[in-house]
Amino acid sequence: MSLRPNVTKDLCRLATVKQLLDLTSPNWTFIAERPVYLALSGGKDSVVLLDVLMQQWPSNAAYPLTLLHVNHHLQALSSSWAEHCVALATRYGLPCSVLDVSVAATGNIEANAREARYRALFSAMADNGVLLLGQHANDQVETLFLNLKRGAGSQGLTGMPAWQTQISRFGAQPSMTISRPLLEITQAQIDSYAQETLKVSDWVEDPSNQDTHYDRNFLRHEVLPILSQRWPQWINKVAQSMQVLSQEQALLLDATNEKLTSCLRGDELSLNELVHFSQPWQTQILRLFAQRHAQALLTQAQLVSLEQVIDAKSDAKGQLTVVNQLGQMVHFFRYQAHLYCVFQTTLDDAQVRFNQQASRQFAQGENMSYQAVPLSYKIKPNDAGQHKPIKQWYQAWSIPPWWRPFTLILQHNSHDELLWCNGVEYNLSKD
Repeated sequence: MSLRPNVTKDLCRLATVKQLLDLTSPNWTFIAERPVYLALSGGKDSVVLLDVLMQQWPSNAAYPLTLLHVNHHLQALSSSWAEHCVALATRYGLPCSVLDVSVAATGNIEANAREARYRALFSAMADNGVLLLGQHANDQVETLFLNLKRGAGSQGLTGMPAWQTQISRFGAQPSMTISRPLLEITQAQIDSYAQETLKVSDWVEDPSNQDTHYDRNFLRHEVLPILSQRWPQWINKVAQSMQVLSQEQALLLDATNEKLTSCLRGDELSLNELVHFSQPWQTQILRLFAQRHAQALLTQAQLVSLEQVIDAKSDAKGQLTVVNQLGQMVHFFRYQAHLYCVFQTTLDDAQVRFNQQASRQFAQGENMSYQAVPLSYKIKPNDAGQHKPIKQWYQAWSIPPWWRPFTLILQHNSHDELLWCNGVEYNLSKD
């Protein structure tokens, strides 16, 4: 007996879904115990992921799938996209939150939007939540090209992990997780699923995705189609190679982490310990140190510059400044055989404290004030035998050079009372 046409269609549809994702596999056991969120832009990729999930979502799941839509307010149609996502949620019977964000207009708009988006998503999630993203194999290959352009090392060439834990960026809680279930699925497969299963009105098109002024769009529309036309399976093969590289990178990361740990002295990197390793291992250790302590993926040129800072003479003040993945300025300082990582925001905060202290008002009649003085100014700390320039005392006290500009002298009746340096006070002799 033959199946009815509508039953046959449903079975074929389910088979297509199973080819994309299988929620009964061990990779999806978290559904039974953790709250799960889907970042729904309203575009084709995230809508296909939503439809695939709802074909199989277990009725006994601990939590319903929650949809999160971020409205960046960068497009004239932003509000209508948010309404579209709410309508999709209603159709599937799912909760949906629209998260409004403000994107900084200065600097890299793409990076600013990404930071605002992820901060909003993580702030809307439970502490142990899992965030599902619709990034796929083509996105992965685009990321590879962008990292190649930046001169990234092996870790940057592994692309985006399918399962990302211990997220330290954008305000994520330690137990939050990102899952990218479509990383092995190509754009062509997603398009095919959408054509067979959805209606064109089920998703929205962002016109900015066609603007090849943006590097990712240039790769997507101008470069990858040519390569795929020449080699139809090219995207799949590159994605597979990136998976292999990711596995090898994980082994390298474990070994590098052990070596990095042996070199750390608090948050500083001991250069005396670093030199015990071969040059290739030193490079790997420096790369991981920058990633862990500065959230910076250093390019090859930046690594060379950092190695030059380290190789400077022992009495030289070395420094390298980079912009990290969050768009923050970070300084690497070499001082007394250690490598320090100092964020510009930390120095900015020190400048604010310095200005507040310098302008501090005392009661009338106390005749006291804070004075900014050069480091050549001579002082005599309590229990010291003689006056010396402040710079010499700072050298003896191992105060790093980047803190020394924040120096004030408290004077009472024109006599030096104490030395103030970045919030630390040193009593001075009245001799």
